[in-house]
Amino acid sequence: MLMETTRIADDLTPERIRALLKAGTDARATPAYQRLLEIYCVVKAGGLATQVAVAQRLQQQEQAVLNAEIASLRTQANSDSRIQALEQERWELDQAIGDRLHYLSTIHPEEAAALAACLTDIDTHFLGQQAATPRQEP
Repeated sequence: MLMETTRIADDLTPERIRALLKAGTDARATPAYQRLLEIYCVVKAGGLATQVAVAQRLQQQEQAVLNAEIASLRTQANSDSRIQALEQERWELDQAIGDRLHYLSTIHPEEAAALAACLTDIDTHFLGQQAATPRQEP
């Protein structure tokens, strides 16, 4: 995974994370709080290395399926439009996975580690928010 060379001025540190959590609803609209949420999801889903591996594996699997289908269609008459659609789908897959991998490359290992160190605080924060939000019946 390639890491971005520029650092975000307000990297998440344990102190910054705890300050954002204490700020409550005032902090929710800030870019730092949004980043905290995004990195929290990555950490909870197995961490940076796992998420990169999952994205790469998904790309390989989906590419293989699309390539096989394109190859089988090339032997059939009147399949040009279907082949074009599958090639477009393959391009869109590459773009989506590329975007995901690029995003993951913006998460610095130090930020992920800081967030992992604060998981208990963050989980408690979110559980408190969930308890404070009234449930709406369908």
